Amino acid sequence: MFADSFFPTVDGAVVAMETASKGLENRGHEVIVLAPRAQNVPDYRRKVHYLPAMEFRSYPGYRIVVSPSDMLDFLRTEKVDTIHCHGLASMAILSLTAARALKIPHLLTFHTMANEAIRYYSPLRLRDDFMEEMVWIYLRNMLKRPEVVVAPSAPIKAELEEHGVAMKSCQVVPTGVDCKRFTPENYDKKFLEKYGLSGKRVLLHVGRLSMEKRLDIVFKAMAELAPKEPDLRLLVVGKGPAEGHYKAQAASFGISDKVTFAGFLPDADLPVAYASCESLVISSTFETQGLVVLEALASGTPVIGIRCRAIPEFIQEGKNGCLFEPDSCADAIQRCLSRADSMMMSAVSSAREYSVDLCTAKLEKAYHLAADILAKSHP
Repeated sequence: MFADSFFPTVDGAVVAMETASKGLENRGHEVIVLAPRAQNVPDYRRKVHYLPAMEFRSYPGYRIVVSPSDMLDFLRTEKVDTIHCHGLASMAILSLTAARALKIPHLLTFHTMANEAIRYYSPLRLRDDFMEEMVWIYLRNMLKRPEVVVAPSAPIKAELEEHGVAMKSCQVVPTGVDCKRFTPENYDKKFLEKYGLSGKRVLLHVGRLSMEKRLDIVFKAMAELAPKEPDLRLLVVGKGPAEGHYKAQAASFGISDKVTFAGFLPDADLPVAYASCESLVISSTFETQGLVVLEALASGTPVIGIRCRAIPEFIQEGKNGCLFEPDSCADAIQRCLSRADSMMMSAVSSAREYSVDLCTAKLEKAYHLAADILAKSHP
């Protein structure tokens, strides 16, 4: 596994890679990781080879590899069979270089809508439309090279194809959810007491606090609902570069007393958070999958999600959650709250269709397909 982002930074790509790694190990495979070197290298359960890297100043917590160092020697020593990249930047280029040098199959999971992220984090001040087109040129060039591109959802595969990305093969393989870890049995009323939210109707937001998560949409809805739903609260779990921005924005909407920023939760507490809140709300138009949606559903918690990209793939209106347009979030929150209890069982059953075991089996098939494609191209 090649990772553009890695611990101590935690984002969707890191969680997806970790989930896939555990699923593969449970099926008898061995996983090693190559990642940019951080200042404070964390303890990690599997072998990691760090490459020299520098901080990406536009997005704190992310690093860009500046040298391949002894990458190829390490991969040869480990007798690697397959390379799977979880990034689009420096590690995508290096992983392709390594795969070609070692003549082994290469897969790349498209985790990030880089064409949109560039407007928030580009170090260059250029027009958004120009920067986005430059990113699409890069993506068309990059994604034609792996044997298999993995799309976490069908809408993302369709979007890539609509933008003229010609891939050798694109397979839809969602990141699986651990239905034993995320379950309604994790409900604990004491969890909300810690945040002074006992007796309140609590919406949950989980994710890295970055501009593209569009929390402003939820804040606007919370302000709109305040007179009608005086006991409604929002619990925001996560940290990130836009934390200060969002705290100031909550104040500007006059809802600081209705929004609690919990910061980063330990692994043991996150399943409890999902199971103990009334609904999850997600307003990001940026998601290629949105694993938090499946984690909430597996916990028996219906999801209020924006009707954009991957999110409608996993939410069935009125059955396991409610969908909204950017200007109708408040209405969806009210619809979901009125039916939250009746949607619990449907939420759990819908998540089971995306269990880690089922999704890992699909990933294995993608690995075999990549090997077949490579073999046919080099008979």
